[in-house]
Amino acid sequence: MKKLCIAIVLFCSINAYSQTESSFSYTKFHEPKLNLGYLILGNFDVTYEHLLSEESGIGVNLMVPFDDYIDWNINYNLTGYYRFYFGEHYADGFFGEVFANLNSVQDTIELDGGSRDEDITDLALGLSGGYKLVSDGGVVLEVFLGGGRNLFSEYNSERDFDFVLRAGLNVGYRF
Repeated sequence: MKKLCIAIVLFCSINAYSQTESSFSYTKFHEPKLNLGYLILGNFDVTYEHLLSEESGIGVNLMVPFDDYIDWNINYNLTGYYRFYFGEHYADGFFGEVFANLNSVQDTIELDGGSRDEDITDLALGLSGGYKLVSDGGVVLEVFLGGGRNLFSEYNSERDFDFVLRAGLNVGYRF
């Protein structure tokens, strides 16, 4: 009888131990997004963000115009960024961002009384900030605004695109 009681106590304790809640939780790390604001203005603007932790993420953004609705003379923008989140949930709420933007534009350069059109590629560094909402189902909505300055073109003092705007209304999905 003593052996049976010990066996029952051991069996119950093993069963009770297996019912405890695990500390492992699955977190979704990937966010493809589409910028609806630029899409309306005739630019295809897509973003992929990989979440590093509950407070940070890195991402890449590509913008290519497909319509001349607004004549910005942009050939392309390729942006890499690092974000720091201040919200209470996982990578949600207010964020600050530092970015590097490789951009190519067709610009008019004023030189010695004359002007000429030229394709110029430059790199801009900048800051932006915004707010991100993530639903329980994984739908992402974010707004952001920021700017940076082109650094390396020899024509920066004679051109229109020495300042780079980074703005958007993104919709995406977290998985």
